[in-house]
Amino acid sequence: MTEAMTRLELLTLLYSIQALMETGNTDKAKEIIEKVIKEAESNEK
Repeated sequence: MTEAMTRLELLTLLYSIQALMETGNTDKAKEIIEKVIKEAESNEK
């Protein structure tokens, strides 16, 4: 059984990524995005 993210969790994640990008930490933002994508893809199966 997979867990769907709540709206609040999704917003928190997006605001965190946005803050990282705005402070110039794009590498960390990309790392988080890649982890989230990998997790989402693994939960589809």
